[in-house]
Amino acid sequence: MDELPARPKTYPRGRSLRRQIRDFRGDLFAALPERLYRAWMAERRNLIYRSYIINQPDLVKTVLQDRPDDFPKSPIIHDTLRGLLGNSVFVTNGATWRAQRRIIDPAFARGNLRSTFPAMQAAGRAALARLAAGRVEMEFETAHLAADVIFRTLFSTPIDSDDASRVFTEFRNYQRAQPLW
Repeated sequence: MDELPARPKTYPRGRSLRRQIRDFRGDLFAALPERLYRAWMAERRNLIYRSYIINQPDLVKTVLQDRPDDFPKSPIIHDTLRGLLGNSVFVTNGATWRAQRRIIDPAFARGNLRSTFPAMQAAGRAALARLAAGRVEMEFETAHLAADVIFRTLFSTPIDSDDASRVFTEFRNYQRAQPLW
């Protein structure tokens, strides 16, 4: 991999543990070292947790589709996100996850995905129209775009800027209030 995939700004090596913790609490993905974004698959260990980053599409398919039981979500992910997402497909494993997955699989069938593309394109066009010249907080803009795609594809209606702002603010507050594992 010569070129790095799109990624958040990463921080330099040699930061103090205190600085690493502060960076981690502010933006988990930006707190990761750049080398993790270069690898097809990399392990990240520290005193608190162990995680794996996968950047190679075939490996992502293996983990998420072919052998999900061999790659369970960690208790940290479960404990951190359960308050926000409930006992959903994003935090469960095993039989519970498989049952939830069977329920949502039809939405991801080839024909159904194709029918959602116009809504996704409309959300993308709306996001471009919202962008102003100059500096823009992209974390908010991308969160707004993601929420708009979800609203348009699931509920057939766009999310307005005020609602998107409230969702983003509440999620950020929730994220910052979580204990540091």
